[in-house]
Amino acid sequence: MSSFERSIDARLRSLEERWQDYQINGTFEQFVEFTLALNCVTEHLNRLKLPGLLRQCEGLEGAALALFGDGSSHPADAQSLAALDRQIRAIFSAIQMAQKSSAPMDRRDPGLHFNEEWTKLRSIWLVCEEGHQWYANLSQQLGFFGFRITRYDWNEVTPEDSSPMVIVFMPTSSDYGPEELQLIQQLRTKYVATQLFCLGVKKTLEAMVELGRAGADLLIQADQQTATVLGRVLELIQTQEQDAYRVLVVEDSATAVKMIQRSLSQHGIESTALSNPQHLLTTADQYRPDLVLMDMYMPHCTGVEAMRVLRQLPAYQSLPVVYLSSETDMGMWIEALRLGGDQFLSKPVNPVFLAAVVKSKIERHRDMLRASQHDSLTGLLNHSASKGHLNQLLAASQPGDQLCVAMMDIDHFKSVNDTYGHPVGDQVIRSLGWLLKGRLRSWDIIGRYGGEEFLVVLRNASLDDAYSVLDRIRADFASLPHEHGNGVMRATFSGGIASFPLYASGNELTEAADNALLEAKRRGRNRIERAGADLF
Repeated sequence: MSSFERSIDARLRSLEERWQDYQINGTFEQFVEFTLALNCVTEHLNRLKLPGLLRQCEGLEGAALALFGDGSSHPADAQSLAALDRQIRAIFSAIQMAQKSSAPMDRRDPGLHFNEEWTKLRSIWLVCEEGHQWYANLSQQLGFFGFRITRYDWNEVTPEDSSPMVIVFMPTSSDYGPEELQLIQQLRTKYVATQLFCLGVKKTLEAMVELGRAGADLLIQADQQTATVLGRVLELIQTQEQDAYRVLVVEDSATAVKMIQRSLSQHGIESTALSNPQHLLTTADQYRPDLVLMDMYMPHCTGVEAMRVLRQLPAYQSLPVVYLSSETDMGMWIEALRLGGDQFLSKPVNPVFLAAVVKSKIERHRDMLRASQHDSLTGLLNHSASKGHLNQLLAASQPGDQLCVAMMDIDHFKSVNDTYGHPVGDQVIRSLGWLLKGRLRSWDIIGRYGGEEFLVVLRNASLDDAYSVLDRIRADFASLPHEHGNGVMRATFSGGIASFPLYASGNELTEAADNALLEAKRRGRNRIERAGADLF
């Protein structure tokens, strides 16, 4: 069973059960449970970046919420029930088709001896004329980054039994005509789990709206082509489940806590409840929440007073705080917002809306934290975050664990900047970052250590494994063309690898890998050296 099947099946079973319960009994509470389960499926499809399925699910969710009402409006009438049931069956059918077409492809390369988990070959279709001006460069670039490229003419029938990760469209003329739009719409319907990218899009509202209606997911102007396509494709293969969201519920009503936690759990959000705000700081330190849901009035202190204390502590100065209250005093609301409150929700709160607010606040908070830990040029971890992740891995290591740390540096990088300019130098740095991201596994650590230097941590890898993988990446990077004003240039990198537990601490590993890197430079560059007794 694929990861897509495993991740969606449990949510679909829950949705089916909730829908059947409502069809049988028709109570408002059961309709609430159904909408929660539906919203959970929608959010998961969004996280997995499955645009066609997401659009269908959003349409069903809109129809369901239009019938939400209250206890007096349920059960819904027979016509509404039948319409919802048809939409549900259509979504289930589309997901089953996507599961069949997402079977693992044969990624083995008989010329390689790497563990298969390092070979990230994915299928990308390019829809264009054979001699299209963008085809050769884009297919070459994607091929270098490990993607399997297949070209189809606009009038060529695509196969029925496979589903690519991305379909990239390049218009025959300077615009997308009715026939092109019709084909995009047909492929959107057929390949619901595929991303559709349109290149050469005119920067006009009319053209972009038409493509969006046809089902395009990414619209790219001509001056953004290769870099944008590569960046977005690599984002897709890095999609993975995030750590569960954690919410601290500060509420003295047991009934309210039960409703809140049930709503959050339906969306995979973990929570812990606190009835006495006197224990707020201790509980926050232990639980490390992503968000606090705070009742306005509680024993011992108000929610505003509790938040004033939280905001005095550096660890919680940016932590989202959402109030749950029947308070109607506008002065109290303004005071709470001045102190850093994020939103008020009036009791009783719609559980679907509650979950949506919680998730959106946490996602923004995590995005902010992520931005502080990632390099803006490459999107990789920055220096301090790379070392922090390495030290966390070592702290959690068990007897028998293996990992390797590699330090890599682009050769003669100053001359690249001096000869071709800093924009080309930036593209060389970005290309190496993208190549590492595209070729290595999602659980490996990849960081821009500083300037043109990179740090990589390969988990569950021997020294020989790490050398084989990184040396192949080194050879491919040396062949990768980088465009500049007068043509293309090529660059190389050197690297050094050290292994755990031969070197026990993070500092020892990075120092040993750095010494091996220096030895690679001394031995002529464009090579990988392994740290050990036989190095010098």
